[in-house]
Amino acid sequence: MTTAHDPAVPADLASGTLTYPFHDWSQQLSPHYARLRETGPPLCPVVAEYTGDRLWLVTRYATAVQVLEDPRLSSADAMASGSPRQEPVELRAPGTRGNGVALLKEAGLRAVFADGLGPRAVRRHHEWIRERADTLMHELVQRRDTFDLAREFALPLARETASRFLLGPLGADEGEQLIRWADLSLRFCGATAEQMVAAFTDMHQYFLTHARRLADAPGEHLLKTVATTTGAGRLSDADLAEVAELFLVAGYPTSSGFLCGALITLLRHPEAVMALHRDPALVPAAVEELLRHTPLSTGAARRRATEDVQVDGMTIKAGDVVLVSMEAVNHDPEAFEEPDAFLLGRQGPAHFGFGRGLHFCPGNRLARCLIDAMVRTVARHPGLRLAVEPEEIRWHEGLFFRRPQTIPASW
Repeated sequence: MTTAHDPAVPADLASGTLTYPFHDWSQQLSPHYARLRETGPPLCPVVAEYTGDRLWLVTRYATAVQVLEDPRLSSADAMASGSPRQEPVELRAPGTRGNGVALLKEAGLRAVFADGLGPRAVRRHHEWIRERADTLMHELVQRRDTFDLAREFALPLARETASRFLLGPLGADEGEQLIRWADLSLRFCGATAEQMVAAFTDMHQYFLTHARRLADAPGEHLLKTVATTTGAGRLSDADLAEVAELFLVAGYPTSSGFLCGALITLLRHPEAVMALHRDPALVPAAVEELLRHTPLSTGAARRRATEDVQVDGMTIKAGDVVLVSMEAVNHDPEAFEEPDAFLLGRQGPAHFGFGRGLHFCPGNRLARCLIDAMVRTVARHPGLRLAVEPEEIRWHEGLFFRRPQTIPASW
């Protein structure tokens, strides 16, 4: 793996402070997380590798609960232009706010947005998602060669679900182009800052031109719902473009990366797949354990202090930014017994797969539905296996959301 420095000792030589992120692009979490949990303070000072900003990093479950449930530690403030950050560039096209949720709230559409991701909305698509997962897997059942579970199953399932549920009917070419822009902009390394900004700009220009067309297209998708709801403020074309960008970024890179990672986790545990095959009632527990066990983000959730805040005896000064690594928190041995084991019958506290507190992921029901469909499909085909050793799987380097280049598999 090529990195900007030796990943074994990511330190700012002048201060001895760890630099962040830790360049752990695969499913193997950096050992720095465990070391910080064991020997570091509750809030560990880190230096952002790509900006030089000084930040606090949280790796412990109990501390993460405090940080994410404290309203004085703000996600919106952390996203504001000029805020200290871990990312190489601000996550927005120049001249935009980069906060689609705030735009929806200001337009009086926050409840409409929440309902559009709620139980009834997800149930309308539940059967289609299951049938599509089954169809994609059925197309592979007849194969006797090695195939790519990422390209031929996980990625199309995530892409088609995002199109059907969130953005409306995307053509194959435009869908692929949007994915390329997302991959180019949502990364720590592997592209220049100019290329990342250009990708955000091109994505925004695309949606300025096409978001209204997508919103007017047939179907029951969320972009259409927020664009056509009466009795609320109407979104301008520029606002609708930013909302569409939110749906793309939140709906595809996360779901595609997690589905790939969860597939690898399942296939590394054939005994769990057999247990699910024998007893489908275990599927909901498997979904939750996958969400805890399988790492997704290579960075951390940001919160910025709006005033001085005490956390575990330490003071976060107003204006400071705290990073919470959900992956590290989900593997904290103080919260989870045998945290690195994949256990279908796990008991314990709630995982951080969707965050916590005021900004608990609103798309959690759709994500669970998608993961559930994948798990049930795999459980019906217990002969599915990885065609290479897990350590041989190659991963895209530098992406915000872990994703393998391929998942070679066979029967």
